[in-house]
Amino acid sequence: MKEITFGTQRFDRRSIPQDLKDVGQWPPADDNALSDEARELLLRRIQAMTLFVDGQTPLREISRETCIGFNDLYRVFGRCITRHPDGRIFGCRALIPYQHTRPYDRRALVKPSRKNVSSNASGAFSQLLQRYPDIGRWIERKVAERGRKHAELTEVHRQLWRLHGGFLAQCRQAGIQSSEYPFNQKYLGERSLATYARTLANRNFDDAARAAGAGQIGHRWRDDAETVRKPTTRPYEVVEFDGHKVDVHLTLRIDDPFGFETLLVLHRIWILVLLDVATRAVIGYALALGREYNKDDIAVALQASLMPHAARSSKIPALMVRPGGGFPSTLIPGTEWACWGTFRFDAAKSHFASATLERLTEIVGCATDNGPLGQKNERALIERFFDRIASHFAHRLPATTGREPRAVERALNDVGGKTSLMMTLDELEDVIDVVLADYNGEPHGGLGGRTPLEAMRFLLAREDQMLRTLPLVRRSTLCLLQEARVVTIRGNVSRGERPHINFEHVRYDSRVLSGIAGLIGKQLRIYFNVKDIRHLHAFHMDGSELGVLTAARPWCFTPHSLRVRQEIFSLTHQRKLAVRDGSDPVSAWFAYKKDQARSHTRDANDLARMLSDRAKSHQGLPPPDVAHGSTAVTGEVPTAETPTKRASRPPLLTQIFTFG
Repeated sequence: MKEITFGTQRFDRRSIPQDLKDVGQWPPADDNALSDEARELLLRRIQAMTLFVDGQTPLREISRETCIGFNDLYRVFGRCITRHPDGRIFGCRALIPYQHTRPYDRRALVKPSRKNVSSNASGAFSQLLQRYPDIGRWIERKVAERGRKHAELTEVHRQLWRLHGGFLAQCRQAGIQSSEYPFNQKYLGERSLATYARTLANRNFDDAARAAGAGQIGHRWRDDAETVRKPTTRPYEVVEFDGHKVDVHLTLRIDDPFGFETLLVLHRIWILVLLDVATRAVIGYALALGREYNKDDIAVALQASLMPHAARSSKIPALMVRPGGGFPSTLIPGTEWACWGTFRFDAAKSHFASATLERLTEIVGCATDNGPLGQKNERALIERFFDRIASHFAHRLPATTGREPRAVERALNDVGGKTSLMMTLDELEDVIDVVLADYNGEPHGGLGGRTPLEAMRFLLAREDQMLRTLPLVRRSTLCLLQEARVVTIRGNVSRGERPHINFEHVRYDSRVLSGIAGLIGKQLRIYFNVKDIRHLHAFHMDGSELGVLTAARPWCFTPHSLRVRQEIFSLTHQRKLAVRDGSDPVSAWFAYKKDQARSHTRDANDLARMLSDRAKSHQGLPPPDVAHGSTAVTGEVPTAETPTKRASRPPLLTQIFTFG
């Protein structure tokens, strides 16, 4: 106790810091858990410490009132201010009878262990580490390597017997004799080493989780006011966004020019949803085809959430939205082009793409909140919504994959090789639209029995406020899908090479651009629709418009996305795709993918994505320059909308899917 000076030369009760003088602020102890005798001793010690830190009562009087020894007061106070493993002082916890505030410090030598005779080796391992600190540092380093990635080739001692072998080698290297601990023990200190290694591994939760193989680690608990989320009370104040893989096998129907039908099984399909937190209403959605969805698919979902929803004309008989259902943008005035205040999402890579964040902050004008990593409860509404979609919709369909490979619904709804019984992509789009519209018309317990649409009408009427909407200049159909790139105008007057630009290995020009020699060497800012890059919208660097540039033949014929063109050149470079001079490379790619899709579902997804992009490529950009012509070659790329005679669909597909 004499070593504690609190900034003075010698310890004095008056030098105790002010924050330690209030015993009521010390970590408390529960006296109800003790016996009557222990409770009485604890209360007397607390009274003694209260008088001791006050500094007014003489020590002999404190000892007489509390029956605590005169010389024990300093020792007890030293125990109370000892640092606890949780980072605080022991406080009143040190006053509990038989409570230890420091580990056992062994001084005696360890006797050899004998059969059926205890060696009394308590504290021997700690004594060893105190005498040989290098061994302790070696153990800490090896335990830490269990949960750490290594940039170089290093052996990791995952098994205890490997760690124990290295520990004995370190002891021999330190000069420990065979008659000393741990060599004079039956198990050579293996059990003490295991206990110490377990203590080191569990000292930090992050390290322990990584060592145990955890893929994600929960965020640390924080109680500061900045991280505590306030409740959402207004519509469009906060929305939650996420993507969910639909647990069902689908087919893509392709009809060739002769009327023959081909069914290809798709790999997977995603549904991207924006959910309003205050009202639980689905304000927009989009479907994405592929192994994973990307930033362009997110842009489609954002656009669908901002624009007024366009109802689909269903091809399934008796499939219609129930009364009271629908989407807010078509049923509630003032919600068309409404912008949200905060956008919550998880840590998917496509969510953190610079294009996604730029569209959210600059175009929508909202704040982004990705929340802590691996905490689904931070976006509980969207996660619960996807659970309902899976349970009440996807798991009721033929060829569903269920929640896991051994799910019972997967076995019961297995259609075998009968692809005609599977739902087609067109049918899924029709049904999904009705399912989400019906969800907005279903009563919710968390909304007081109101539907999401009724809750939104009620809150908007009660608040009597206008929603923030997208400016008129931003309401271009494809404003969120266009990207901007800066390119240089190429050409050479002496060789007679007209001005043009190169974009993704293809030459682009127009009647205006090709006729002005003074533009050679200057830069342009181009905007393009990633779902159809036959035409680019060009602007000068000062912001003035140059016009629409069209791809050179034959790239100007068939609509194709940026991803398709990049894959065409990749397959051509790998010599997997051969395109004859003058022929349409997109048609050649389509024929190649159709042949590969019979055995690879990913290629079927590429075809489905192309047909879906082609259907959406007619929006947003000005009409193309007539100099190159804009008529697509008919018959080369079949469409998925061509009506043909088909076998009747299973009765299940003609039902209306509800959440009942």
